[in-house]
Amino acid sequence: MLNNLKMVLVIVTSLFSLQVSAAELNIYSVYPADELAPIFAPFTEQTGIEVNVLSGKSDELLDRLIQEGEHTPADLHLDKDLVYHGQATRAGLYQAITSEKVEETVPNHLMESGKRWLHIFYRSRVIMYNSEKVDSEELSTYADLADKKWQDRLCLRTSASSYNKALGAYLVVHHGPDKAREIMKGWADNLAMEPTTSDRDVIRAINDGLCDVGLANSYYLPAFIEADPHYAVRPLFANQGTTNAHINGVGIGFIKHSQKTKEVNQLIEYLISAPVQTAIADAFKQYPVNPEASLNPTVQNFGSFAEDETNVGIISNFSDLASELMKEAGYN
Repeated sequence: MLNNLKMVLVIVTSLFSLQVSAAELNIYSVYPADELAPIFAPFTEQTGIEVNVLSGKSDELLDRLIQEGEHTPADLHLDKDLVYHGQATRAGLYQAITSEKVEETVPNHLMESGKRWLHIFYRSRVIMYNSEKVDSEELSTYADLADKKWQDRLCLRTSASSYNKALGAYLVVHHGPDKAREIMKGWADNLAMEPTTSDRDVIRAINDGLCDVGLANSYYLPAFIEADPHYAVRPLFANQGTTNAHINGVGIGFIKHSQKTKEVNQLIEYLISAPVQTAIADAFKQYPVNPEASLNPTVQNFGSFAEDETNVGIISNFSDLASELMKEAGYN
């Protein structure tokens, strides 16, 4: 995957005319430096701006940023979903991104309303189902999975997953805490097996007949289908025509104490440009935030869907409450 990404992004280099600088940018990232190197290499080649990556786990990076305070060398914070960017925002770690190009390109709901962070690509948390045992017409909403008709038929990842905390936050925003807790309790009551520790295990369990339906991020499924076109699991985008499908994504935030506004804007403008978006979205099997970018063919075959257009910053504010509600509901 990384070799293909590097080849595409080398081609991308010729499409940009960016001002050359001797500066460098430091990114605290949940993704390893070697995975990001093919993405940043063309940017450095074109601009002269070196991109240094310090990687670590989400909680570790947030703790480090808080401890370092105004002395942090970090300019940007890259993480896997809105839960962690919400925590960083509430901790006062970010400042506003000032690029007009970024603001014009990225849909409003995918950039936090204070412009302090944005998704650079995203996915939906979809209903996965065994197409040999379940008709897609039987499926509709996240809440419907709490119905007794799915008793002993549902598989979930643990509530400790930030992906499920984000989905729980979506439920709180659209249904209120009491109804959200009721839905979560219904999920717990309908479980066919103990919650797994990964979305891939949820998908495998559905395929193997251990359960009929489940929840997982959309980008996990393409690899299974590409390996076996007859793989039984298929996705359904939830809540179409009502609150629409929950989305979440990889985001980037501008660190409050960074003085490198110009260079930060350049890098983010590069990341959200259509050619780079196409390459990244293809490699990671996710959705680009730039409407002009293309989709990965397997992802495109999943079909179009209506996504929740609630601002991601609003959703992120309810992840802690969602985590408490899941515990209260007996969903572990």
